Amino acid sequence: MRHVPGPYADWRAWLDAFGEGTDLPSGHLAPIGEQMGPHVQERVLRHVAEAFARRQRRWADTFQRDLGALSGDPVHALAATLASARTRLAPLRKFCASPAMPPALRDELTNALNETVRSSQQSLDDSVRHAPIALQAVVRENRLTTAPPPPPSPGRQSTGRRVII
Repeated sequence: MRHVPGPYADWRAWLDAFGEGTDLPSGHLAPIGEQMGPHVQERVLRHVAEAFARRQRRWADTFQRDLGALSGDPVHALAATLASARTRLAPLRKFCASPAMPPALRDELTNALNETVRSSQQSLDDSVRHAPIALQAVVRENRLTTAPPPPPSPGRQSTGRRVII
């Protein structure tokens, strides 16, 4: 089957990559709306939902696998796992906020992602409820709902020290 270029083909290729875990630029994607025609719009929306579900499931599966494979110092390993999970949430959050999608769809996707993150955090909180205080503190200080810190600016080098006031 030959692929015809256009908004549907652009979205389909981008969504296939996104669902598999690849983050491609999205500036070329046409806004999803009536101008696509009702049938094309419906197909694109179905692919959006499928790609989102695959990527969200990929995030959850990776998070669970990482938690199950903790080794070494549990405090540092758990902190690193939580930081990694938050970083992997960033593309999903960006996807949910895409201006190319209708506002109602953005809200629906954001609510679904927030529920997944809330549920994962609750499960994590429950699992460390009777754990040593140090592990409880790591979970409390590294919540999945917290955005990861921005990368350091190119002109500033990190000293590796944390200032506590």
